[in-house]
Amino acid sequence: MSKSARKKREGVWKRNDSKYYWLSYSDSSGNRVQKSSGTTVKREATNLLNKLKADEWNKQARGIEPNRTFEQLGLMYLAGTKNTKRSHSTDIKRFRPLAQFFEEGMLMNLLDGPKVREYSDHRLGQGIANNTINKELSILSSAIKWCNDELDWNLPNPVSGKRLPEEEEEARVLTLDEFQKLLASVRKAWSSHTRRYLPEFCILGFYTAMRPGEMLELEWSRVSFDKRTIELRVQDTKGKSRRLVPLVDESYDSLLRLRAVADEFFPDTPYVFTHTKPRYFGTRIQSVRRVWETAIGRAGIPWATPHSLRHTSITEAIHVPNSNVYDISRVAGHKNLKTTQRYMHTADERAHEAMAKLPKLATF
Repeated sequence: MSKSARKKREGVWKRNDSKYYWLSYSDSSGNRVQKSSGTTVKREATNLLNKLKADEWNKQARGIEPNRTFEQLGLMYLAGTKNTKRSHSTDIKRFRPLAQFFEEGMLMNLLDGPKVREYSDHRLGQGIANNTINKELSILSSAIKWCNDELDWNLPNPVSGKRLPEEEEEARVLTLDEFQKLLASVRKAWSSHTRRYLPEFCILGFYTAMRPGEMLELEWSRVSFDKRTIELRVQDTKGKSRRLVPLVDESYDSLLRLRAVADEFFPDTPYVFTHTKPRYFGTRIQSVRRVWETAIGRAGIPWATPHSLRHTSITEAIHVPNSNVYDISRVAGHKNLKTTQRYMHTADERAHEAMAKLPKLATF
């Protein structure tokens, strides 16, 4: 590019392949920087460019790293990752307790280890579990790293090494008797709206080993009744790999019932799990936590989460005679067989049966 052409690209300009204004300026090292302003308003883009230039001048002439507040960190990270992270809504939730603790206008340039430990102690005092606190610290660390990498900030990241110890618990697996009690319970739900979808959620979870989020975000366009499969695309899965989930008779019939509900109330809905409740009519069901907890209590089951359906499905599949762990791993979407093998939970009665099958030998 010629000098005159390069000069035209300095400042605020529009690219043909972007709806946002782009910024071009020189950093403190003399290198040309081009980045999106993230706004379609030229005045806002110009203001941002002026701030960036001032920051770079302070770095170059005074050796001063610009002040970055907690609010700036959160806003820039959440806005910058909104379209690339499936966990965006979860990230927002994990930022909330952080925002309640760190005072308004706190400078992230001054964040240090004692402040991080103070946050952990604060949350422990609220009765929050170690693993939850670690997830909150992880999102803080990720935000700092993202801003340093993507925005050329130079913030300290004292979160590293401050994770709390976690006690690894075996995932809850329902017995077949408990699953039957759960089904009976959800079919007795007080609300007819809940009865339309929660039994099918349980059946699909048990017979497909899909994660709760994968089920609730499932679209009809990815259900093939002809091929008896569900397609999970790369962007739909935790493991970031495409997989086809086979439909057995039970899961196939369950989807047919959900399709009948859709045809009756909202034929054009793209989602398999859609609200019939008037308040949320036609919108996607985003969580089953409350109705699940009610059903678990009514069934007399000590405790279980919606994810227990997946654990139970994989566990039962592995213990089917002549089952193939590799095939189960593919259906479950595990990249590593070791992950599937960790689901080999053995119920007490199954353990007794296994030991009873040992050869009978004279012992005295």
